[in-house]
Amino acid sequence: MKKILLTVVISLMVSLTTQAQNLRSNHLRRAAVEKQSGTAVHPVEITREVTCDTIRFPMSGTITYYFLADPDTGYVTGNNSYGDKAKAEYYEAVDEGYVITGFVAEFAIANSISNSNADITFGIWDNTGANGKPGSMVASATYPLIWIIEDIEKQWLTILNLDEPYTPTGPFYVGIVLPQTPGDTVALWCKESSDTYFGTAWDRWNDNTWHSFDEAGSWNLNTSMLIHPIVCETLGISIPAGSEISIVPNPSRGMISIQTWRNATKVNVEIYAGNGAKVLTRSFTDELQSVDLDLTRLPKGIYVLKMYDDFHQYSRKIILE
Repeated sequence: MKKILLTVVISLMVSLTTQAQNLRSNHLRRAAVEKQSGTAVHPVEITREVTCDTIRFPMSGTITYYFLADPDTGYVTGNNSYGDKAKAEYYEAVDEGYVITGFVAEFAIANSISNSNADITFGIWDNTGANGKPGSMVASATYPLIWIIEDIEKQWLTILNLDEPYTPTGPFYVGIVLPQTPGDTVALWCKESSDTYFGTAWDRWNDNTWHSFDEAGSWNLNTSMLIHPIVCETLGISIPAGSEISIVPNPSRGMISIQTWRNATKVNVEIYAGNGAKVLTRSFTDELQSVDLDLTRLPKGIYVLKMYDDFHQYSRKIILE
């Protein structure tokens, strides 16, 4: 008798879960706001040499986002009451000789609970899942949630590099792992859904299964989220040097020491203010392993430090107290 009852309870739970998942599209709403073209800026430039490109950037068409109405809460392209774990975009294989060096993301929503130090993981998944779905995460990088919040406030793009370039061997997915701490929330802008558009958006449900936005039981949306891979030719690529650099102290009262990458014959250093203005430029031609900068003349605030030579590039936010 207990076995029969247990079977009934399990069947009921599975039925309710399936029913809840199938109701996803019933309560979604399109946001009344639209992303304005030409408003996204950032003090750290995207590499625009002939050797590099950013796929599907900028996105054409009307850009918006979708939120959930009662009894659900949250966002289709981010955290929501269904407990989604990740959002990803499908991309075809890149041309031979190209590698992925980083990401450009455009966030519509970002919130954090008090004192949260959450990092958002940006990832690349291969397509080794069943029937070409996302499989293993093959490369990743992290970016502080509080920086994403600032990017939105200042209408900046969120740009970050991989520690090592990744070479895809076929179709792949680029996306974000959603924060799971209650109160920490992000959501990406997306293209307005259309019956004439072939959608490329996917999400990972709380049962760890991947689903396209337009499949039965999902969101019934034909859309693409605004997260883009940066791809560069192998020849002449700028290799990120983030794993070889440290800046101390940070926060600082004005004096900072930068431990640089090795074997650089010329290192360029640039400091940008929050409004994107370049406030300091320095070049060092000797083979240095450290650089000391005096920033005491600058007002207190958040700045972006950029360093580069012929083979590396690096950027990081610094705080002057």
